[in-house]
Amino acid sequence: MKSKEINDTAKEQKANDNIEQPTAYNALFPIVGIGGGKGSLTALEQFFKHMPAQSGMGFVFVFHQDAADMPDFVNLIKSYTTIPVVEAQDGVIVQPDHIYVSPCGVDTGIHQGKLLLFQPAADRSTQMCIDHFFQSLAEDQGKRAVGIVLSGCGVDGETGIRMIKEQFGLTLAQEPLTAELPNMPIASVKTQMVDYILPVDEMPRKLVQYLSHPALLFSEDDGEVQDQADNSIYIQKILLLLRSNTGHDFSLYKTNTIFRRIDRRIAFHRLQHYEDYVNYLRENPTEIETLLNELLIGVTKFFRDRKAFDVLKKQIHSLLTHKKQDEPIRIWIAGCSTGEEAYSIAILVSEFLEASKQKRKPRVQIFATDLDANAIEHARSGFYSGNIASELTAWQLERFFIKKSDGYVVKKEIRELIVFAQHNLVKDAPFTRLDMLCCRNVMIYLTAELQKKILPIFHYSLLSGGILFLGPAESVGTFHEMFDVLDSKWKIFKRKEGISTVGKFLDFPFHVGNNDKVTAAKKNPPRKINPLAEDFNHLLLEKHTPASLLLNDRGEILYVNGQTNRYIQLQAGEAVMNIHRMIREELKYVLGNALHQASSSKQRVEVKDVKIKEGSALHLVSFAVDYLEESSLHGLLMVSFSEQYAHEQTKEANAKANISEAAIDDLQKELIYTKQQLHQTIEQMEISLEELKSTNEELQSTNEELQSTNEEALTTREEMQTLNEQLMTVNLQYQKKAEELTVLQNDLKNLHDSTEDGTVFLDVQLHILRYTPQAGKLLRITLEDIGSSAVSFLAKFGLSDLPVLINTVIETLHTKTIELQHQDGDWYAVRIAAYRTLDNFISGVVLTFSNITREKKLGLRYAALSGFTQKVIDADGAAVALLYPNKQLLAYNHAFQRLFPLVKAENLELSFDEIVQRTWDAENISERLATMGKVDEEINIAYRKNGTDNKFLVSVERIFIDGADQIIMYVKFEQK
Repeated sequence: MKSKEINDTAKEQKANDNIEQPTAYNALFPIVGIGGGKGSLTALEQFFKHMPAQSGMGFVFVFHQDAADMPDFVNLIKSYTTIPVVEAQDGVIVQPDHIYVSPCGVDTGIHQGKLLLFQPAADRSTQMCIDHFFQSLAEDQGKRAVGIVLSGCGVDGETGIRMIKEQFGLTLAQEPLTAELPNMPIASVKTQMVDYILPVDEMPRKLVQYLSHPALLFSEDDGEVQDQADNSIYIQKILLLLRSNTGHDFSLYKTNTIFRRIDRRIAFHRLQHYEDYVNYLRENPTEIETLLNELLIGVTKFFRDRKAFDVLKKQIHSLLTHKKQDEPIRIWIAGCSTGEEAYSIAILVSEFLEASKQKRKPRVQIFATDLDANAIEHARSGFYSGNIASELTAWQLERFFIKKSDGYVVKKEIRELIVFAQHNLVKDAPFTRLDMLCCRNVMIYLTAELQKKILPIFHYSLLSGGILFLGPAESVGTFHEMFDVLDSKWKIFKRKEGISTVGKFLDFPFHVGNNDKVTAAKKNPPRKINPLAEDFNHLLLEKHTPASLLLNDRGEILYVNGQTNRYIQLQAGEAVMNIHRMIREELKYVLGNALHQASSSKQRVEVKDVKIKEGSALHLVSFAVDYLEESSLHGLLMVSFSEQYAHEQTKEANAKANISEAAIDDLQKELIYTKQQLHQTIEQMEISLEELKSTNEELQSTNEELQSTNEEALTTREEMQTLNEQLMTVNLQYQKKAEELTVLQNDLKNLHDSTEDGTVFLDVQLHILRYTPQAGKLLRITLEDIGSSAVSFLAKFGLSDLPVLINTVIETLHTKTIELQHQDGDWYAVRIAAYRTLDNFISGVVLTFSNITREKKLGLRYAALSGFTQKVIDADGAAVALLYPNKQLLAYNHAFQRLFPLVKAENLELSFDEIVQRTWDAENISERLATMGKVDEEINIAYRKNGTDNKFLVSVERIFIDGADQIIMYVKFEQK
């Protein structure tokens, strides 16, 4: 749909529905985003049938299908609700108690309450229209955003659910068992960020209950600060419970963030007050874990803020171009969450290295850390759902990912570049010597005081010219002297060198917190200052105290008092606040000598009557250098200037009369000063000479020690060389073992892939360790299910005591084989065997599933044929038997058993010949029966027993079995 067509449709829809469009946006109501695909028609009907007409919510429905598959939702929804329903128009303002249906074939966004329609991006392999809307809804509405995922195929909506939860919104998903197509709800539930998993008809009641809770009233709350102060004692108790049970201290997190997360949990449990929630936490320990997960919510995605990564890509290429081959590339992603950002940067680095013409690629070390252990485990697995196809290009998906069932797995070459670890940014030591540090959307949750502590640590961690990458809402604050701005919009900075004051900002481990401030305030209560006394002291400092400078031991000016323009001047070039660079030329050497004397002797040094010429006037300047001993100023130097008098040279007569006397006085003073300088220089030289002698002796002693150390080093070198050779041998052995292991893994993989039987490996707690592809399809196991209990998957066979049988096998070590029918109707022979390690330790159980459906069907067929055959021969009045080719009995009737009483269960191993001979005891009969079965024939048999003559006609008929090289003999005895 083109933009003109969209506008025309919007006008027509507006005219048809006669809905008055508002001129202003009322932001104080929740907006509910509903996403669904095929199978969501029934769900929508159930939802809006149970939704009150005056709920105070606005609804936007987004359908995940092509335009050709989209029903007429507007008229369908109108048929079962009285809430006004319209098709979404470009620029329409969402109003409460209205339903807006997004047109298919476009991406719908929302900004300041206005719906905006976009043509889908052409550079994405998969369009995720629900994710697109949910993300914009979260950014625009924050805690007023509600996301609902209904029935549908695929995983659309999963990322959007994460975004809404990050912004304190509410998330719901349809109960998968009630969904016609459960894929979309299941994908959302797996994020563990869905607040309510409900049948659709129960959602409206839960929405109204949750959103009407007093803790979530959508109003401009001017009393929020006061409310936080009133409830601060309960917040402290909650934080104490969290720290005691989880070890994580959230006292340095922003108060508003903590309050909002706790408000959500209070509304979720429908409690009345913070005190009630404290009691609920103490009575329900599992809620503490849930609250921890709420506070640790870190939502990210691949190349989040794509334009930011485009800018970063250029900076990375510029930085890495100047890297030497023997220098590693070190990158730290702080707060990596589930790893998407870390893999995104790894992809950028890999793309650069692939395009680089260097023969020897530098080693890449990417450290990705987060406080959430579950997020780190997810990141290590490298498995992501199918909706990442909308975040990556088709080339990136093919180059860096492997398609696995319903998702993608990061290739091994990228995963090996990254080390994932649990790390507390506040407590644990930082990584150093970094080329780049990425910390996005982490500091927005931390207090301003803590941010001021962290940024100098970031500066310290980076190498010269290193890149700092922050989130769009973050900045370096007041530390502009530490970083150059590379891109102000996307918050990319470069470490600045030559900062002499960085050290004073370093404070690690961090010492921040309200308790310290309160304690300090109690120990040092603020003193009341008299305004009159303050003004008087200020006047004295400005007018009546000498011009003074406060210096450190390097001559850097730390504080200036009074008018010092006559003594110090700014020099051309780089601005440096150093006394040796700024002091007037006439005072430079004199002041430098005085500073040296004061620092060495730690005593006051005075210098008088140094001439300074300004124009036609001469000024005599005196100054004193004091070494300060006060605790807060210890080791600093104070220079105080004073002027004695000035000579005016305007009158020629006075100048002529006094010129010789003045010249003599000047020469005498200069000579005295020179002698003093020379004497001091000689003393310094003598001291330096003695120091040099002492230093020479120390150097000689050090040289001897170094020679001894060198000999030890040579010996150590030989030992290290020997050890290195041993290590190389061991390394070769390990490489050989690794190659063998790789071959074995390949063989095992091909064996698993080629066999038709499915195998599952479980530990002693019946947790899934590994499985073959066939078992994964049979039990619907995915990579995400590794480590979870297998009980729910085995229940699909309908045998509740299967876990009991498994435990019995583990205890008795006796292998069991049972036949079970799967819910799809197929039969399987399940072999349960104990898992033995090489050292004969039982560490689990192995389940093997063999499909025996064909054998079962053959068995049933055989049983039916046997029953039919038995009925046929029983109906014959003569004695009848069926024989195998070896003349063993296959079947017989009652007449045959009466004729031959030896036919009993214990004698079934006898052949037909033996049964006849033992019954009639006639050798001639045996000879005649010996050739029986070679052809169809009739044999007359006569014998005498108990004085009675018996004659039988024995007819033999051969029956050929189709498909088998066997003949069954049909033998019939008829008495004559």
